[in-house]
Amino acid sequence: MGNNLNVKQFVAYAALVFLISLLAACGAGGQKPGTGVTTLICANMTEGGIDRGAVDQFNRTHSDVQIEVRDYFDADGKTGWERLLTEIGAGNVPDILDMRGMPYMALAEKGYLENLWPYIENDPELGREGVLEAPLRAAEVNGGLYVIFNEVYINTLVGAESVVGNRYSWSLEELLEAFSAMPEDSTIFEYVYSRKDIFYYLMRMRLESYIDRKTGQCTFDGADFRSTLEFINSFPEESAWTDQDADEINREITKRILSGRQLLHFEVFARLVDIQWLDTSFGLGGRAAFIGFPTEDGSAGSSFYLPYGTRELAMSSACREKEAAWEFLRQILLPRYTDLSDNMLYERHVSALSINREDYERMIRFDMTQKNAVKQVRFLYGNEQAPVSCRAATQEELTRYEDFINSIDKIEFFDNTVYDIVEESAGPYFAGDKTLDETIQLIQNRVTLYVNENR
Repeated sequence: MGNNLNVKQFVAYAALVFLISLLAACGAGGQKPGTGVTTLICANMTEGGIDRGAVDQFNRTHSDVQIEVRDYFDADGKTGWERLLTEIGAGNVPDILDMRGMPYMALAEKGYLENLWPYIENDPELGREGVLEAPLRAAEVNGGLYVIFNEVYINTLVGAESVVGNRYSWSLEELLEAFSAMPEDSTIFEYVYSRKDIFYYLMRMRLESYIDRKTGQCTFDGADFRSTLEFINSFPEESAWTDQDADEINREITKRILSGRQLLHFEVFARLVDIQWLDTSFGLGGRAAFIGFPTEDGSAGSSFYLPYGTRELAMSSACREKEAAWEFLRQILLPRYTDLSDNMLYERHVSALSINREDYERMIRFDMTQKNAVKQVRFLYGNEQAPVSCRAATQEELTRYEDFINSIDKIEFFDNTVYDIVEESAGPYFAGDKTLDETIQLIQNRVTLYVNENR
């Protein structure tokens, strides 16, 4: 009887070991024993981040490779990127990653992600000539491209060329110099903006410029960051905006812009035809300048910005079937508008800048020849007193538009943790409870510690 019990225990133990090993194999991806099928794990960071239809289509058309989507967000849709980063640090790296909310720069620097330029260059339907290069170059880390996406907006500061100059870059000192020449009751931005608003607009693009992720060194203790914090602190603590007075506030902002009593306007745009609206609204009778946010290194002050809902995908360097993973990833770079008529393009309000070259050129042709220009009416701050009707764009406007796009060398992939550290640490300074020196040293120490802990 004892021997029979031992045999039963052995069989149960062997079955348990087999089950554990099978679950471990499935959990890490790879080939399931006895099936000949390789499973690629796709980490999904947000609801709607991964195109489930595209996954289903891929799985239906592949017998040897299947994609399994694993969600890293809770029932409320809050991302669980901390959990995924912990798994990655333990060596459990997914094959495909939804990069929304993820610290892209850090993962690329650590070597967790695959350089996708060679895949684009060798793709028979793409190649570098098949994509709009400027936004992808802006996303490079040390010359490698480790994430792809299908569309972008342009984030910039717009002002009258006659006031701020015909350029794509300036320093904070030059901004203040231009402002000093304006009428006495003028404002730099919308008069209702608070310190928190200015902090968000300025910091979301600038923070990475103070971090060298390769060496772990940070330069928040330099003159540039110091002057930026002082500049932000000069704005009101509370916003003057109220929903109850929204119409009156919008009318006042419109009057200030059109009369030249507001230096700059935060603007996100993408279409060629948008230039006409920007000129009419902000050019003071001339042209608008896309001068962007102040920088101290002479680089362009504008950036590319990914619209909400845009898919951002990456392949891990440890991916088990890289060619199969690329076959899935490449779909977001393929043309999307080939079956749409011009009327359908207009009706769908296609407004973002497409990364696919064919789609991009289709939108350019539409804006330069479209017959529905009279329908494309925009209002400054929603104010019906200042309508702008668009016409077919000119060759001069196209040249100006593409020169501007090609000048942009930044994309907004900022690290949420760094942003939170800086915002939290700067709070006591803005409240008058800490000195500027104390605040800068705190930020320098905290961000440096975080960056080096995650190198």
